[in-house]
Amino acid sequence: MGLQYALNFWILAVVFLPGPLGSEWGVEYSINPLCAIRGSTVVIPCSYKHPASLRVETVMWCLDDEICDKMLYVSHSSNTNISAEYRGRAEYLGNKEKNCTLQIKNITHKHAGVYTFRFTTNEKTGKWSGKPGTTLKVDELKVVMTSQKGGKGISEEDSMNLTCGTDSCSLSQSEFTWFKDDQTLPETQSTLHFRPACKYHSANYSCGLKGNRQTVSEVVNFSIEDGAWTVRYTERNLCAVRGSTVLIQCEYEYPEPYKVDSRMWSHNDVDCTGNPYVYHSNNTNISAEYTGRAEFLGNNMRNCTLQIKNIRETDAGEYRFRFITNGCEKCGGPGVTLQVDELKVVMTSSTANGAIREGDTVNLTCRTDSCSLSQSEFSWYKDNQTLPETQSTLHFSPISYHHTGKYSCALNGRKVAVSNEVNIIVESHFNRIIIITVVGILLVVLTGAVVIIIFMKRREDKDLRSDSETQAESAIYANFMDSSREKSGTSNRYSEESCELPDYGNVNIQEQVYGNVNIELTEYENVNIKEMAE
Repeated sequence: MGLQYALNFWILAVVFLPGPLGSEWGVEYSINPLCAIRGSTVVIPCSYKHPASLRVETVMWCLDDEICDKMLYVSHSSNTNISAEYRGRAEYLGNKEKNCTLQIKNITHKHAGVYTFRFTTNEKTGKWSGKPGTTLKVDELKVVMTSQKGGKGISEEDSMNLTCGTDSCSLSQSEFTWFKDDQTLPETQSTLHFRPACKYHSANYSCGLKGNRQTVSEVVNFSIEDGAWTVRYTERNLCAVRGSTVLIQCEYEYPEPYKVDSRMWSHNDVDCTGNPYVYHSNNTNISAEYTGRAEFLGNNMRNCTLQIKNIRETDAGEYRFRFITNGCEKCGGPGVTLQVDELKVVMTSSTANGAIREGDTVNLTCRTDSCSLSQSEFSWYKDNQTLPETQSTLHFSPISYHHTGKYSCALNGRKVAVSNEVNIIVESHFNRIIIITVVGILLVVLTGAVVIIIFMKRREDKDLRSDSETQAESAIYANFMDSSREKSGTSNRYSEESCELPDYGNVNIQEQVYGNVNIELTEYENVNIKEMAE
């Protein structure tokens, strides 16, 4: 408790000495008790006087000790024998002339009692104690709740107050700090007024002296019975396909005398404060994600339905509606949980994992993993061309070759959310016959070509061999004739009647190769032309 709590009660008490010198000695402090809040700082105002001829040497404060003879001090000018309870907590703000004010920080219940100031001078008999001292009381802050129903439960529309006070200390000139679930409120007065009380006011409340958290009171639970302000959702869980439009159907109610000031929808926000909002009736703090896509379809009476177009994956989450009337508000929680899924085409066939052939049974189904689409109409696409079918499943029984193509689907009229493509390849019986025939023809042609190539190759080799033999024979005959002419010119021994070949001994003409022909000549008497095998 500060000086401001004591100044209202200043009635000075002057303690006099008997005799003519009594008016020269004295200690003055409040005759009324001081009152401090636990955890606060208290200032004990004090002044004293002494003969002008004397000089003050020591000053001290004591607790519950009229003449300070216990040798255990709250404060002492020589800083000796200070009680551990006051060390670093008590501070002497006075001097050795007239001011003897004492300050004590972080007051506890142990500090309650009678405080006495004593001083000594430079004369042995010049000592003085300010009896009987000043009394300090220590009290706790507490929150007191009052309502128009007295001790009965509090319902919405009731009026009630929360007051921060003590049992003994006067706090009329103090400022306070209020806490709701340990969060600071802007109010600084001693009383919070709830007119009317609303469900959202339910919380744990406490208070303290402004700027001093150590003085905070015990928590008081303030619970309001629900009923007058309500929000109801038709469905708590919704599932939407990406690119579709979703409706979050909602109703709200409030007491008749009140009027709606504002309405708002929030996304993934348990206290409905937005940051930013999906929708706000005042068009303030709207999320860019929902601009142009979210539309309020309700009114000021009961309907609070919200529509969101072109649903995205980021739209998944919880949506809550909140409305504010002139005096109360309601956040409808828990809200509506929206799940966003993708369309996909699932193929089933009678051939299981095998290739699809003409005559097989094949089904294509447009669906999601989590959303129920039983009441929806669809658009089907084959190679990006729209098909006339609108049901969830395409049946091919039997399937034919012209069904081959890439298939996808979408919710009817929502081409922005087309599914993945499924490619169907159907093998035709006619195509299979054509393929077999073509392969057979190709094999026959290939075989014929190989035979012709081999035949031509052999014929070419035979012609080459024949030419080589002819050339070889011509060369041998020419050589033979040349040799005969040389011998006729050098000797006249030969006559027409008798022509005899000379003896060349064993002359061998071997291995003159003409192509692949090996020719061997022996003895001119008997010319042999032998064709050697290749």
